[in-house]
Amino acid sequence: MLRIAVAALVVAATGCASSGGAAAAGRAGNATVTGSIAYPASGLQGDPCTSVGVKVTEGDTVALGRGEVKQSRNNRCSYNVSALPEDRELNVELVVDAGLKCANGAAPTVTPGPTKMKIAKFAAPVVSFKLACE
Repeated sequence: MLRIAVAALVVAATGCASSGGAAAAGRAGNATVTGSIAYPASGLQGDPCTSVGVKVTEGDTVALGRGEVKQSRNNRCSYNVSALPEDRELNVELVVDAGLKCANGAAPTVTPGPTKMKIAKFAAPVVSFKLACE
């Protein structure tokens, strides 16, 4: 009986120690942010969908949630960032890798800029971004 209790304690301790940073800090939740990223049909050097990411933060903390960006149709990428804390002031922004350039060598402009929002439990607001070369 003592062996079973010790084994259960070891399994429980190992499970707690190996959980992710956001979950361990109590920041994971059931909120999601989703949307699209439009980019010009020509004028970009590089693949926009592999050169961008959506970063969600609370204040000056590290990025929160689990995100992915996928190629979509008609010069668009779609993205989804899940496991976000609900009912907190979050910043949602598009981050562009330095390697993604316009034909003239400049970095593409992003609109809108960082967006602040509170997301309700199980909600999934849509924030769409646009890359442009001028």
